[in-house]
Amino acid sequence: MKIKNVRFLANANIKGNKKSSSVLISMVILVICLTLISSFSLAITNGVNEYKSDSSARTFTISPYYRPLDEEAINEVLEIEHVESVEMLQGMREEMFDVLTISDKNGTDEELQKQIDEKGGTVEAWSLNGSRKKSVVAGKTLDESPEFSCIVPDRFYPFDDEYEFAGDVDYLDGESLIGKTLTVKPTFDHYETFYNTDGVLHEILYLPALEYKLKIVGVYREIPTSDGYPNSVFVSEETGRLIEQMAFDASGVEYSPDNDIGKWLYDSSMRDYYVLVDDYDNLDYVMNKLTELNIFHDFDSEYHMKPAIFTISAIFSAASIFLTIAAVILSIINIMQSSVNSLLDRKGEIGLLKSIGYKDKQIFFTLYYEQIAVTLRAFLIGAGISAIITAVVNFINTYRSYDSRIYVVNWFDFLIFLAISLAIAIIVPTICQVITLKKLNKIQPKDAMNET
Repeated sequence: MKIKNVRFLANANIKGNKKSSSVLISMVILVICLTLISSFSLAITNGVNEYKSDSSARTFTISPYYRPLDEEAINEVLEIEHVESVEMLQGMREEMFDVLTISDKNGTDEELQKQIDEKGGTVEAWSLNGSRKKSVVAGKTLDESPEFSCIVPDRFYPFDDEYEFAGDVDYLDGESLIGKTLTVKPTFDHYETFYNTDGVLHEILYLPALEYKLKIVGVYREIPTSDGYPNSVFVSEETGRLIEQMAFDASGVEYSPDNDIGKWLYDSSMRDYYVLVDDYDNLDYVMNKLTELNIFHDFDSEYHMKPAIFTISAIFSAASIFLTIAAVILSIINIMQSSVNSLLDRKGEIGLLKSIGYKDKQIFFTLYYEQIAVTLRAFLIGAGISAIITAVVNFINTYRSYDSRIYVVNWFDFLIFLAISLAIAIIVPTICQVITLKKLNKIQPKDAMNET
């Protein structure tokens, strides 16, 4: 039998087969579940896992509020299971700076300066204390350029308006700013530093607001699930100490081992410390142990994840697994039932085909073509729906508020799931037809006269 004859008979039977619509619908649902829901589930899960692996999400501070953090206390903390390191907090922690200019060797960037003048410029600066690192996706790390340099997010927003939280944000390409210089000055006309005294946690010392020039040497990928913002810049621990020391020198503040500032500067037991935990899920365990040791600690990590993200991730993961398994089972049942019913309902037709010379192989391929045609049509419909929804959601979330990026699906992952759904659309009908092959062989030409 020629291919065109197979197609003719198969298409004629598809039009007359009312059961093919249930196969079509179940396969469309399968493709959407496997491609659309699984892609979003993977995007959110990857975002959550990326957040958990970041050292900032596994780091919190301890302070000498309940007891001095002397050598004995630090050793007790280090002995807690899951604690990787304990390092003194030095340099800057969440210091707010106004952006004065963004310039290079050719001078001030006029377009950026116009935006700064209209919106106001603000960045939030952190120093990477101790062994903490921040990898970059372009340019140099702070280890390679430690003094008066900084790294910025890949999608940078160093402005002071409220649009970054509302959506429709025109982010700057951080990579395009590598080599430029940020000139900044502490917000509120003073540099704030926190220090501890006996029995008092975090007194505030206001130091002079000096101008600092930070060369942008690299770009890091900000994690949209955390409370890190698109205006967060990082400097090295060395730069953080230099900035603070310059502010101290300009202040004229007298400090010695005999006054509160001096005690904080010279006595390590009065300082705050970073505690790095080996796994995000072990944070609560370590914090509970610190409470037992009567050591004051933060009740959350340096970077926080919105609780709703965990809930959404769990819902999508469960829904993806459940709906995909259910859709696969439903599709197999529908296709198998359709294949068996097709043989039973068309027993006389198949017998007639055999009586005029059609072989079992030719009839098999006719029936197989019917199933493949239906499932591939379902695949195209499901793939089209999934691609349109994904494209729309990606477009919306790419240009909305910063943390919406977690819902942006990677198209490569989408195509992998699409390929899997295509494989299922081909393999399942094949298996079902092979299973019914034995019944097909039993149908004889005489059955053309005895259709039941």
